[in-house]
Amino acid sequence: MKKIIIKIIKLINFKKNIPVIVQNFFNKKILILAWVNKYCLLESYFFKKTCYWSRSKNSSWRKGQTSNNIQIIKKIIFDCDLDSIIFLIIQKNNSCYFNTKSCFNYIL
Repeated sequence: MKKIIIKIIKLINFKKNIPVIVQNFFNKKILILAWVNKYCLLESYFFKKTCYWSRSKNSSWRKGQTSNNIQIIKKIIFDCDLDSIIFLIIQKNNSCYFNTKSCFNYIL
């Protein structure tokens, strides 16, 4: 499995950050949209906890590090172009920093 992730990492264009759709592992509900760079993706893969890239702060952050809203990764799925990712996760507590289950709450 480690050889596969190394091959995939080599194929991904990391000149820009990659969007990650984060979904509940059990019901597939979309929880958040975040971004990763190479470091965050590798950390997420090896530690099985989500690590994201903050475009506004220009630094990495670990979900739940201060809020205890931890996300445990069950599966990582890449699209056919390797330019977007899905994390299927088990969510501990809420996923949104507005203290809701999902960041997607507004319907038009």
